[in-house]
Amino acid sequence: MRHRALHAAMWLFLRLVPEREREPLAGDLAEEYALRAKTTSSSAALKWYLQQVCASVPPLLWASFTRAAWISTVGVALLAYIAVGVVEFIVNWAISNSFATGTVAHNALGLFVTAPMVVLIGYFAARFRRGAALVLAAMMLLAITAMTLLTTESLPPWLRVAYFCVGPAAAFIGSALRSHRPARS
Repeated sequence: MRHRALHAAMWLFLRLVPEREREPLAGDLAEEYALRAKTTSSSAALKWYLQQVCASVPPLLWASFTRAAWISTVGVALLAYIAVGVVEFIVNWAISNSFATGTVAHNALGLFVTAPMVVLIGYFAARFRRGAALVLAAMMLLAITAMTLLTTESLPPWLRVAYFCVGPAAAFIGSALRSHRPARS
């Protein structure tokens, strides 16, 4: 379990660190963790490690936001968000003949048919601008929250949870696919 927690924390942390700084930071954290695991308990070392990662996330996010490229990143994310809207419109239009519009089956089918397209849109957004797919995921989460709070549409709880999870997760997966591209030889 601890190994998985370390791996997950490091993976998330390294997604936020600029590429040129990843190896030295990861090495320093791993080295200090190993020293602490030898001198204290492994659970204390894990706690220290997770505290370091969590304390580093806000400054890293702020640093990446304040770099000059953030405007183009938001622009690409906005275009990707519009593309998601177009895809969702087309999917809902295509399946509206099969189900009554607004039914649970219509909403669920539209959500799960659109999700793979959001992965692709997130992937291409991340290819244009590194953080664009993550901004897209945040935009989708904000839009879903606003729609949930402002609409009176009656949906089952599982579908509400699916809306909060599927779209933003699909954009995040697209970003992750972009970062796991094989190196060119």
